[in-house]
Amino acid sequence: MAQIIAGAWSFASNNGFGAVVFTSYGCYWMSYAATLIPGFGIAEALSKVSADVRGQSWGIFNLAWTLQTFIFLLASSRSNWGTVVLLACLLLTYVLSTIGHWTQSEGVMHASGYVGLVTAIVAWYNVATDMLTKETFYCKLPNPAIGLRNGPALETPGHRVHGLDAHSAAHHLDGRTPGNNYDFVATMPKHTVVANTIAADSQLVDTISFDKNV
Repeated sequence: MAQIIAGAWSFASNNGFGAVVFTSYGCYWMSYAATLIPGFGIAEALSKVSADVRGQSWGIFNLAWTLQTFIFLLASSRSNWGTVVLLACLLLTYVLSTIGHWTQSEGVMHASGYVGLVTAIVAWYNVATDMLTKETFYCKLPNPAIGLRNGPALETPGHRVHGLDAHSAAHHLDGRTPGNNYDFVATMPKHTVVANTIAADSQLVDTISFDKNV
């Protein structure tokens, strides 16, 4: 439930990627909980079938989330390394869990659990990079941006960005930390005009202007 609430807040703050990811995994935990709550009848139904059928059922359930996580991983390829590593570890966790359930392999299930533990550690690190900033802590933990954010200039249809420092622009354009700004340019209105040094951090953002020739 907490992840669904986090997804709602991400949506409200114009973070489409975070909204989809948090809400989706919140629904995952709720659906998993439903299999354990007697009132839903799922656990009772699974107890009446063979171990092979039960394993295949859990395998199909995990396979669906494996595919979903793979899509999220592709969508994160221009965000930051912390998010990419997190989703890559989570994808491997789901892959091993799917195989382990389907084949009824105790060793593969154990491996899935160990990778899941690593995934949790990476997730905690990502939280730390967002919370421990120069304003709240003595230093900023590294979480380098990748993809479009590393370029000195970024151009998309309807936009021209000059002298854009990725981390600072992500932070100052919408007031959120860089780790959460997966789509800070993509969600800007096409005719947005922001003139001359919009950041309090003066050396970083020059001009974002609409290209009339596009």
